[in-house]
Amino acid sequence: MPNDDFQRFANPRFLRTVDAGLLKEFFLRHEIPPGQLDLSLLDTAPDAGRAAITHYLLHTPKHECAESLTWDLHRIEGLGRPVGQDALLQEARRLAIELVPAEAQAKLSPRNLALLAFIEFPAIFEAAENTLTFLQPQSVEEFVAPEEGIVADMDAEHIAALLARAREIFRADLRGEFCEAHTYEDGSEIHVSIRHGAVLTVAEVIEGNRKRIRSFQEIDNAVLAYSANEGRLKIWGCSKSNRLALARAFSDVILDNPDLFNAPAARRLYTLERVEQAGGGFVFRHGHDDGIAKVLIYEAQVNRMMAGRRGAQRVALSLIARDPFGAALKALHSSRDDIVYGDGGWRLAHLVLKIELKSDKPRPPTLAVKIKPDSTLSFPRQRHQRRVMDLLRMNGMLCEREPASLAVAAG
Repeated sequence: MPNDDFQRFANPRFLRTVDAGLLKEFFLRHEIPPGQLDLSLLDTAPDAGRAAITHYLLHTPKHECAESLTWDLHRIEGLGRPVGQDALLQEARRLAIELVPAEAQAKLSPRNLALLAFIEFPAIFEAAENTLTFLQPQSVEEFVAPEEGIVADMDAEHIAALLARAREIFRADLRGEFCEAHTYEDGSEIHVSIRHGAVLTVAEVIEGNRKRIRSFQEIDNAVLAYSANEGRLKIWGCSKSNRLALARAFSDVILDNPDLFNAPAARRLYTLERVEQAGGGFVFRHGHDDGIAKVLIYEAQVNRMMAGRRGAQRVALSLIARDPFGAALKALHSSRDDIVYGDGGWRLAHLVLKIELKSDKPRPPTLAVKIKPDSTLSFPRQRHQRRVMDLLRMNGMLCEREPASLAVAAG
């Protein structure tokens, strides 16, 4: 795989809120060449140090920024949530190891605990990470244009116009007036990071030994990633309705075509027809990628469809099978010999894959991928995104792009 098959780390909330000392210790381990990043700023001017780290991560050429550094930050961010904190503490209790003294636990945020565990207790960090492997990965909304090569106009005037539209969208969602945009390149994609207010939180808090009621808003981050080469827009970090509104704003302001992503074909991205044709005996081909050891079908769901009152199809019966050894689809078909796709009334609703990568480690790296036609593909996209897309392409799971004329007619 090319060495740029990873996503830059662009979470300012994480970098601005973790402990500066832990952050410095983490970066020192990666031995960044002198002159590229002054980590001493974290001791003398922490805010300037955090800003320098953000600039380094977003603007250093990808071939000069170690993939391991970026990947480790994404891993820590993944466990830096309440669910990750619970997993870390559970693994620590299982091994009878004290991550932090009991009196300090209440003051340690999930992000700081994840960073501390990564640095000082790597075995506990890895065990907690493995317990969360098959949680639903971050949801990403995707849109594909009828043709490739549509250039994005990213000058200051157009970004300001997009920001104004985004502010209207989030203000209507009761998230206040605050909105700012930052742009950066990530391989062949142009990213627009839109920081906006989260939903207002009113909480009872402790200040010293006194209880108080405080209201506050955290800062959330929505990201739009556009590739002119692929004619594809991806949006994550906000609600589904806001993603649709941001896609319309992006196509109107940045691509000068308000209807570009409106046609049904713009959301017709993934298919499991090849799997349905093969039935329970389907096996993924991965010989094109010598980095993949095996691809297992961990979960499969089929739906029995029937016509509703007005002719629309509805689900009459839904069956799900899971198999940690990768035979979920075969198990599903073995349990019901009446599963026949197409005219038989059955449809394959989704698959969850476990892609095991070749490694000399006792526990090889694993990617969990969920495919749900027509528009949903979920997996941790911070690393191996190209690898996953190539695997799906080789197995006929990416829909062919419809010509512009047909897409417009279908809309």
